[in-house]
Amino acid sequence: MLQIKGGLQIATDNYYIEHMQDGCDELHFELPLSDPAYFALNEEDRVLETTEHQTYVVKTISGGKSSAKIGCQLDLRDWKADIKIDYSKTRSAFNHINGFMPDSWTLTELPAAHSDMKTVEMRGPTPLDLALQVQKSFACAVRFDVSQKAATLLWYEDLTPSNAYAVDTVNLRRAPEFKGRSTDMYTRLFPVGKDGLRITDVNNGYDFVENLSYTTDVICKVWQDSRYEDAAELMAAARKKVDEASQPVRSWKLDLIDLHRLNAEKWPDMGVPLFTILRLVDQNKGFSANVQVVQDKIYPYYPEKNEITVATNARSVQRTLRNIYKDLYDPNSEFFQKLFAGGIT
Repeated sequence: MLQIKGGLQIATDNYYIEHMQDGCDELHFELPLSDPAYFALNEEDRVLETTEHQTYVVKTISGGKSSAKIGCQLDLRDWKADIKIDYSKTRSAFNHINGFMPDSWTLTELPAAHSDMKTVEMRGPTPLDLALQVQKSFACAVRFDVSQKAATLLWYEDLTPSNAYAVDTVNLRRAPEFKGRSTDMYTRLFPVGKDGLRITDVNNGYDFVENLSYTTDVICKVWQDSRYEDAAELMAAARKKVDEASQPVRSWKLDLIDLHRLNAEKWPDMGVPLFTILRLVDQNKGFSANVQVVQDKIYPYYPEKNEITVATNARSVQRTLRNIYKDLYDPNSEFFQKLFAGGIT
């Protein structure tokens, strides 16, 4: 159920939670204008959701003729209550976040610690800005448990496949909604590190890496990153990038019958929380492969309405419209700072 912190219980169970890749989850519900809770509810009020014990902040109230739609974001005020004028450090993902995390919080790394280090530079970041940037730089995710003041650094590419599956003859109400895109595809990457560093000496004389597993067409791209001073590290990072970029970006929205939430005892292996790897069978595309949950919409009291979005590569769909908007208009975003510092031409 929902309750205004320190106040009224909100008399609705028809609400949903959107679990986002970047950890900034959302809560959405609708209230009649005659409801006392609507009269009492204002922007920036806190709302407690009791099934996951998370607190949200009211951000949007959109009133209509007879009802209002309420939009809330996870209460991460602790992560916005501090700032560092200039941040420039070379650390592991864990040490970046742990070094700038709110004092009252704890941080756990799963499924195993990563020691690779990268430089993160930001002007005036809050701990939340830093956590979002680290996720983009390292291809990881941060989950926030507000009630326990506990954050989890999750390496979703290291997760092993579950026993869950999705097929339209069993647990899908309709065929998957497929989206495919290859507009940013390249198959041969020429990496350049600090001071013009190339990989020729560690790559049998070649200054590029390539992946022609999906198409034999040679599509070239140059990647420059001055954070790399070691040719072997630069080559390893370039291989990872080209392996991802040489495949189409594919995602599916699934109208899933959430068998686990409907009957956990009967379907113990069918739970599909965020970043779960499951087997998808898309009979319309003649496709069957492991995919990863990259976003879900959960109705705690009406699991038959749940929806999830899955993709063949979680990292490839991280740049959502919300991410792009933040890059363009948030002065704390790395893109914005480089743009107005003259770093992007």
